[in-house]
Order: sequence, then C-alpha cells, then structure tokens
Amino acid sequence: MKRIEEIDALRGFALFGIVMTHMFEGYLASFTPPQYVGFNILYPIDSVSQTIIQNLFVGKFYAIFSMLFGLSFYLILGSKKDSSSLKFAWRLILLFLIGYIHHIHYRGDFLTVYAVFGMALIPFRKLPTKLIFVLGLFFALNGPSIILKTISLIQPPLEINQPISISPSPVEQATSYFQLILDGEYRKLIVSNSTIGFINKYNYLKFSGRLWVIPGLFLLGLWVGRKKWHENIEKIPLIKLILVTASFGIPLILINFYLSTPTNSELVRYFGSIAKDASNIFIPLLYIGLVLLLYKSSLMQRFVKQLIPVGKMGLTTYVLQSAFGIFIFYGYGLGFLLKLSGTGALGLGLLFFIGQIYFSKWWFSKYKYGPLEWLWRSGTNRSWQSIKLSKSEIIQMTIK
Repeated sequence: MKRIEEIDALRGFALFGIVMTHMFEGYLASFTPPQYVGFNILYPIDSVSQTIIQNLFVGKFYAIFSMLFGLSFYLILGSKKDSSSLKFAWRLILLFLIGYIHHIHYRGDFLTVYAVFGMALIPFRKLPTKLIFVLGLFFALNGPSIILKTISLIQPPLEINQPISISPSPVEQATSYFQLILDGEYRKLIVSNSTIGFINKYNYLKFSGRLWVIPGLFLLGLWVGRKKWHENIEKIPLIKLILVTASFGIPLILINFYLSTPTNSELVRYFGSIAKDASNIFIPLLYIGLVLLLYKSSLMQRFVKQLIPVGKMGLTTYVLQSAFGIFIFYGYGLGFLLKLSGTGALGLGLLFFIGQIYFSKWWFSKYKYGPLEWLWRSGTNRSWQSIKLSKSEIIQMTIK
C-alpha cells in the first residue's frame, strides 16, 4: 500500500501539537491538586502561553490524530472486502500491549484507549456511509454528554441528605500522585498507574466527553476514507475549507474563553462547554486545511515535508516524546516539574521535536519502518519483517 505523504505530514503536525500540549502540562496527566495549581506559571509570559495552549492546542491536535486513525482503519480494513477483521483485532491487541507498557509509565497514554475504541470500529465497516457520518458527527460533537448536561439543567438530580464519602477523595488521590512524581518513586508510580491509573483514565474520558468524542472522530476518519478524499486531496477546496472553519472555529473559541470561567453561572458554562466541543472539530479542520495548503505551496512545501518522517513513524515518535517528558519532569529523571516554567517547557518541547525530525530522517535513510512500527508489523504478521533498506532502495531514495 503506497503511503500518502500529505497524511504522514498531517500526522507529524498532530504529534507536534501533542508534545507541546503535554510539555506545557508537565506530562502530569492528572488533576492538579489545589495547592499546586499554576505550578508552571512562573513568569508573566507563562500566562500568555497558557492561554494559547488551552485555546489553540488542547483537544485540537489529538482530534487530528484520532481522525487519521479512523482513516488508517479504512486504508487497512475498510477499503478491502476480503480483509480480515480478526487480523485487525489482533493488531489492536498488540497496540494495547504496547500502550499498556507506555501507560504504566505515563498515565496520559492514549494507545490503550485507541486499541479499545478501535475494536468498536470493526462492526461499523458494513454501515452505510451517510449513517457513519451522522453518528460520527454526533459523537465527535460530544452529543451524549450535551444531552445529559441538558437533562441535569432542566431536572437537577435529587439532593441526598446523607453525604457519600469517597475514600480517598479525588483531591487526595491527585495529591498523592503528584507527590509520587515529585519524589520519583518509580516502583510506586508503576503500581499506581497500573491500578488506579486506569480508573482515573476512564473517569477523565467520561468527564471530558472523550469517551464519546474519540469514537466519533474515528468514524469521521472512516467517512473521509469512504469519500476517497485522501486519494483526491488536490480536489479539496482548501481555501473554502479554511474560510468556513475559521469563520465558525475562531468565534467558538472566543465564546468558550469568555463563558467557561468558573465565576459564571452553570447555565453560562453549559453554553461555553458546547462551544468548546464544537471548536474542537472546526479548529482541527482549519489546521488540516492550512497544512494541506502549505504543502501545495512551492515556497512552503519543503518545510511541511519535514513533518513526513516523524508522521511516518508516528507510534515511535509519540512514545519517545513521553519518554523525554517523563525524563524532564519526573523525580526519577531531572525532576523539573516545579522548577521549569510553562514557556520554558514549550521551548524544550520544540527543540526535542526538531531533534525527532532529524532522527526520523536519518532512520528512514537506512530502514523501512520506525522501530516500534517494525515490532508492531512483525507481531501482526507473526513473523519478523525485513527492516533494512536494500542498496537499490537507498540509491532510489538518493535520486529522489
């Protein structure tokens, strides 16, 4: 199957946004205890960086990555009538195992989440294209959560006179986990992530709405594959796409910014959350349009193409980013969680990503697949795959 360079470039772009988001957050992947709120706001510029990250990064780049996962499902399974669902399921089981190792070190891992939700894609491969689009849009816009919030506003839940005590409380759990990171107690962190870490991940998916949004984005990616847009990228009206998504996405970000402050009433914050969910669709589409437009530009194409190698080894790139972030922030690494400003962390993230670009370009000058991609492919096919480029392939790459 021939790779589509624009898709790899988009995946690389998504990974850039993901590492920048996680670096600013200190690779915490947890609720911040009250006494540590603002731990990375050390200078005035950090507040500016926080506003940019929260409004233009959080929820935007993972949305691109998720849609591309749905498109990859189509390319691997959905486009072939004789393709094996069992083989794809086995592929997801292996992804879960890779993700599990990643998760016990960094509980913000989304490989395990993708593996589980990816299984749900298999029954959808037979559904009509229009139904896939409708369901995908409904879930991607966090429709079920909006319905539940609307019901709770119209008919608030009954008050319980006897308070329910949860031990330990969410604040106590977050404080304990934060302290484990600071202390760098590796063994205790592994135990915490492999037990309560999965419960916290599920609670976060439910609270944030990503329990619905991620499958919805997968379905939208599948729909894009069904429409063959990836094969006809040159026919996509990019200027129109950019203008429409910007016209909706930018006002939605502003609405969310002004309505979602804690001092506003619950009703006002309700509308702010709807605007946020909608912006997490329009802004990623805006970014996609901009990247594809730059790719078509003779002046900018060579810069955008630098993203192709990191996107081509997306799994390896993502896991290495986590390893770097953990090393920078956690106590068993450099322990910079409370010492590094948010803006400084962004600078380090940018430098590391540039390093990943050079590393991936060097790697693909010698090998066919990224390291983890090779392991994943070998496990999927249940035989060791050839990884080194032949001399003829190296010569052909040099000529290109």
